[in-house]
Amino acid sequence: MQTKEAVLTPKPQKQYKDRLFRLLFSERSDLLELYNALCQKCYTDPDALEITTLDDVIYMGMKNDISFLLDGRMGLFEHQSTLNPNMPLRGLFYFSDLYKRFFHDRMIYSTRLLRIPSPVYVIFYNGESRMPDTSVLKLSDAFMQGEDMACLEVRVRMLNINAGHNTELMGRCRRLEEYAVFIERVRENLRAMEPAAAIRVAMEQCIEEGILAEFLSRRRAEVMNALLTEYDEEKVMKSLSGEFYEDGYEAGKEDGRKAGLTEGIRIFVVDNLEEGVGKDRIISKIEKRFSLSKKQAEEYFAEFSENFVKNYL
Repeated sequence: MQTKEAVLTPKPQKQYKDRLFRLLFSERSDLLELYNALCQKCYTDPDALEITTLDDVIYMGMKNDISFLLDGRMGLFEHQSTLNPNMPLRGLFYFSDLYKRFFHDRMIYSTRLLRIPSPVYVIFYNGESRMPDTSVLKLSDAFMQGEDMACLEVRVRMLNINAGHNTELMGRCRRLEEYAVFIERVRENLRAMEPAAAIRVAMEQCIEEGILAEFLSRRRAEVMNALLTEYDEEKVMKSLSGEFYEDGYEAGKEDGRKAGLTEGIRIFVVDNLEEGVGKDRIISKIEKRFSLSKKQAEEYFAEFSENFVKNYL
């Protein structure tokens, strides 16, 4: 007998999307150019760069950005358009998985000291909040007892890559500079257009002006899908962090709070259903994630799972 969970599980396997930043630096030669610009090195052999990105690390339908090994360094480059103070914790989890895989067949309990690739964690930020060119996020900032007696630290270097920021770095990496210009064009267009149209027009403008021209001409559909998905993620992140309804409270707009919360839960339910998560598990996650009662979580699930079955299956 077929269960309700089985009915809700989509037949086709979900196709996870690449972030635009990951697409842009997916070629070793382009990633090497970015690394050289960032670390002021002069490496010339792209094959010396080993990609170590964990493709099974997925968040909200988007693949993780880029990790790699080069010259005794374990690099993790990530793009963020929404400020997230928990990136050091995320980095801790990610590097732990990277090192586990790196040393999986080595004798870590031997008396011989193992040489460990030095971790390099950089976030390329291009959100709309005002940020300095460079800032540092530390894991210890989140410690309940501060740094007293703490035995662990993670430092994340966050670089503002909006147009007009970090000009020296941009001058050393033309591809990064052109990416900043392209995103700025998209944002300008968003003031008067829907997202899909804003992205399409920005692509045409940049191709005509020789900005990421070859990349945008060759990968139009991927760029469109990546950016539209990232805008959805940014919307959910704001909802989950409370920005939607906090702004509503400040302005006395209770309806805005409810709308933001509801939209966040809707996308959360759909994302979990697409991944084949069962009904009871999703309801439990809604309770915890959104601080709701079981009854409220069940009502939200019933509403959005019904729409999911109608629209997606």
